[in-house]
Amino acid sequence: MPSSRSFVALLALVLSLASFHVHADVGDDLQALVADLRSFNEDLGSFSISATRDCTQLGTLNTSVADYINSLERIHAQLRTPFALRPDDLASLDELATLATDSASETLRLATELQDIEDVQDLLRYRTALTAMLQLSDDIGTMADRIIEMADRILVMADNIGLMADRILATQRLQNTNIALTQQAMLSTQEGLIALQTSVSTIAYNTTLGTMVDDSQVLADAMDAVTLTEHNMADELAALEGMTAAVAHHAADLISAVNEDSQAASHYIDGDTLTWLGDLSWIHRALGDALEEHATQVDRLAPVTDNAVLGDATASMLRLTRDIGRMSNRILQMSDRIIVMADNIGLMADRIVETQNLQQSNLIMTRESLLTAQSLTLAAMRDSGL
Repeated sequence: MPSSRSFVALLALVLSLASFHVHADVGDDLQALVADLRSFNEDLGSFSISATRDCTQLGTLNTSVADYINSLERIHAQLRTPFALRPDDLASLDELATLATDSASETLRLATELQDIEDVQDLLRYRTALTAMLQLSDDIGTMADRIIEMADRILVMADNIGLMADRILATQRLQNTNIALTQQAMLSTQEGLIALQTSVSTIAYNTTLGTMVDDSQVLADAMDAVTLTEHNMADELAALEGMTAAVAHHAADLISAVNEDSQAASHYIDGDTLTWLGDLSWIHRALGDALEEHATQVDRLAPVTDNAVLGDATASMLRLTRDIGRMSNRILQMSDRIIVMADNIGLMADRIVETQNLQQSNLIMTRESLLTAQSLTLAAMRDSGL
């Protein structure tokens, strides 16, 4: 049976070896964390939003930070046994704090790049990048917090604090300074990114939409009131052309305004806007029906109409079908753009679906009427030798 002195010596050796094993694990983990964060910062530093406009790499960076945070939390959870702290460990902690600050600085650089982009053509991709940047800045802030928490636990678990006191104090000062710099960079980054998330209410478009609805209804009523004859068809259709041009001008101005707003902001959809858009689709359908009826009249009257009058009338009919079809298509495209860029899709989901279904249904009917009108007009021109 071993003596008590031998048992104590054996126990001391076991504890020493255990302490060495724990220390070796912690030291290796810290060095691995430093290497991984260096690599991440290299990737982050080489990325430029203004150069690529590609959100794929931003997503990869986000994933890398999330994985890194998991590693920090795993190592933190494993720190349960006191161990001897070495200068190399403190050097690793110092470098981790500095690297975290570098990560924050790079994120601030990317946020500034995003703010400087003025020729945004695809707002959907732009908003995706904005969301990814906000997530990245939040994750890097979390990463910095986890580094500090892990460092604090390592210092608390060290069983040779007295021997390393001065060095530990230097490490803590550096970490406190760097965490302050990191937090300031994260705050600046997020303030800048949040400022980019402007939203334009579609209420701003309602006055113009209302005017378009009124003018389009007047045009539809005028088309319904006209009865074409072999004598008046050219003059009447030319007058309808002028009215259509005025309505199309309003539509072009509104579409231009929506597209311009979409370059710099998302939309907050107002319910009245959806109502106006639905009303417009009904009126465009009525315009298509009226043109189909006029085309039928022209085709019927063609044999008894002077070729000069018929030539002017059929030319007006073709321009009317083109202009009304183009206007109807553009209004639908504008509606889709507003909806795609909407901030409040969830709140307005039912109304949006209802409006889109109505627009699609009416657009199909409008196109069918315009195609019929065009076919009849071309047939009249062919049969009359025009």
